[in-house]
Amino acid sequence: MNTSTSGPVQPRYKWLADIIRDTIDQGVLTDNQALPSERELAERYDVSRDTVRKAVRYMEERGIIYSGHGRGTFVAPAIVRGTTRFIDSFSQDTDSRGGVPGQRILSVETVEANMAIAVLLNIESGSPLVRVRRIRLIDDAPVGLHDAYFVLPRGARLTRPQIEKTGSLYKLLTEKFGFSPAEAVENLCSGAATAEDAELLGIAVGDPLLVCERITLSERREPIEYCLMKYVSSYRYRTRIAKHSGGMA
Repeated sequence: MNTSTSGPVQPRYKWLADIIRDTIDQGVLTDNQALPSERELAERYDVSRDTVRKAVRYMEERGIIYSGHGRGTFVAPAIVRGTTRFIDSFSQDTDSRGGVPGQRILSVETVEANMAIAVLLNIESGSPLVRVRRIRLIDDAPVGLHDAYFVLPRGARLTRPQIEKTGSLYKLLTEKFGFSPAEAVENLCSGAATAEDAELLGIAVGDPLLVCERITLSERREPIEYCLMKYVSSYRYRTRIAKHSGGMA
């Protein structure tokens, strides 16, 4: 476990979850194969059984594994693991698809929250926000526009060189300001490219776009980000839908 003081220490359960995920990715554990018991995992990795339970729950939430009532815990099929949606950075998501993520930063600035964004983020109108506008790339080709507003500690500053050096904005925010995304609400709709959209994405005015509005919540379920995302029609947005444990109406 990394105990360096240069950044936040990774929780033990996430460390364990990463190890188990690696064994799955390497084919040591295969689709629908049962995981070792809670006791076996605790002994093998020298962790508490509570840590094992947290790691299992963490992986279940991400569709990596699933539980069969009274039967144990199993590796989810690859098709499910590959389509699970959870809060992640664009860079990590693109890596998982086998692409090379990239970005072109359009602007980084401190702005005052307008009425609409203030309501969404549950803050007062005029409160300071850090706004970051970027073109998102996959294999050097533009696929989307991200216009993000972040609620950060008072006096916090972000610069273009910091973002360019780190590559992942979420990673930078986590390491520098303790940014802790835990949950998000997204609204999806279709849209047509404006003249500015078309110029930045290299498409024609009026071309179809996938539009996604996301409000990201912290571990305390407080809004910490509003992001407007627009993607070209070739971009694929993948998700997993599970039946609620209470049954379907």
